[in-house]
Amino acid sequence: MLHIGLQLRLRDSYDMAVARGVIRFARTRTDWELRGTGPWFLPLEGSGTRQCDALIARIEGDEDARQLRMLEVPIVDIAGACTDRIFDTVRNDDYATGVRAGEYLRNLGCDSYAWCGVENVHWARERLVGFCGAIGRSSGRIPRFERSLKWWERLYDASAELRRWLLQLPRPTILFCGSDLVAMKVNLEAGRLGIVVPDELSILGVDDEELLCELATPSLSSVKLNCERIGYEAALLLDRLLRESNGERSSSVSVRRIAPGDVVERESTAAILDADSVVAQTVRMIRRDACTGLNVSDLVKRLPVSRRSLEQRFRASRGRTVLEELHQERLRAACRLLRTTDLTVERIAMECGFSSLQRFYIQFRETYSMTPGRWRRSGQDYLPQDSEDA
Repeated sequence: MLHIGLQLRLRDSYDMAVARGVIRFARTRTDWELRGTGPWFLPLEGSGTRQCDALIARIEGDEDARQLRMLEVPIVDIAGACTDRIFDTVRNDDYATGVRAGEYLRNLGCDSYAWCGVENVHWARERLVGFCGAIGRSSGRIPRFERSLKWWERLYDASAELRRWLLQLPRPTILFCGSDLVAMKVNLEAGRLGIVVPDELSILGVDDEELLCELATPSLSSVKLNCERIGYEAALLLDRLLRESNGERSSSVSVRRIAPGDVVERESTAAILDADSVVAQTVRMIRRDACTGLNVSDLVKRLPVSRRSLEQRFRASRGRTVLEELHQERLRAACRLLRTTDLTVERIAMECGFSSLQRFYIQFRETYSMTPGRWRRSGQDYLPQDSEDA
């Protein structure tokens, strides 16, 4: 039997989901015996990791990496936090995570953005860079507050420095936090200051730690990660490393990035922050009813303005027409169904409110330069950019 160690803390949903992915792969191998921490696994007994033939590890720093390197066994890292590329890595695509967050947040209609994150780690930096690219800003042009991971882990400790920083932000502001832990601490401090979330400060985290996000007041929106897939792909890679003939392999290491899932929207980003109240109301109705067959005439009937006035104000504020906003919302809904369900293209077109299958094909091809079927087969893991940027 091969003793495969899981050096995971198993204290959060990231580790638990990664472990599920590893277990799913291990079931296909009769010669794997998993060892780890907690009651779910055979323990890492005695000298612990030195008893293992290979490891899947969440390596959070360079010192941990150097210690594990001395074991001289195949190791796959699932964190990607090390400065040096010592181990083969299967990790979340943090740049794409930042892009996903930025694409979602820019549709809230506010032009003021900020960032809170963990300092001096690659995954946080990549999330920031992706976010800034999606909103069209350089990282030096948005307010930033960064501290060490240990600082953020002191979740319920009051922080005068964080409060001072939050008070300096204009109202409203959209705040992207590098993790749910960061978002939770920010949310707590905002509550102590009387800053209204989401009307004055919209907060988005990463990881979709469901219990943490739902316990927050208000509940926290978050980018969901494909952690179970990370675990499965890490186990698959480790199996390949173990099978390499005579233990020989090239000196280079591989990095496999797994794209994130969708934004799970909760109360902390529920407000549309557009300065024009009519535009904000229109966007809210489109988000809620776009897939029910809603059209521009229906919107005009519900609003206290003429169609001409609505179109002018909407274009001035959002940079596109009301109809283009409707099309974009329907297409985003269609992409989610294409990626996450086995529904036929015809059924998806109907579910998302398109007037006909032909119209769906035309709009999809014009926006994403491919058919819905080809987009699904290509294995797209995150939504294409909005039509104005495609």
